[in-house]
Amino acid sequence: MKLSVAGKGGVGKTFIAATLARLLAREGYNVLAVDADSNINLASSLGISREAAEGIIPLSENSKLIEERTGFPPGSSYGVIFRMTPRVNDIVDR
Repeated sequence: MKLSVAGKGGVGKTFIAATLARLLAREGYNVLAVDADSNINLASSLGISREAAEGIIPLSENSKLIEERTGFPPGSSYGVIFRMTPRVNDIVDR
């Protein structure tokens, strides 16, 4: 099952996403909750401490992984064509 929550700011997307993630996890589902919002609050909504959340490296800042998957380091590929659908099925394990 894959769910995506999107919409206007301030309408409760993070609350809904966190609630769904917690409820599904309680039902025994393996849940991956991804916060793609520029205002990162999902971790705190899930009850993850600030200290633990600070140890999470955003995918957008993982230069090594970006280069591995696209063939170019971030910022160097302007005007270069590269695959827009890199393999992502193992991201959680990394």
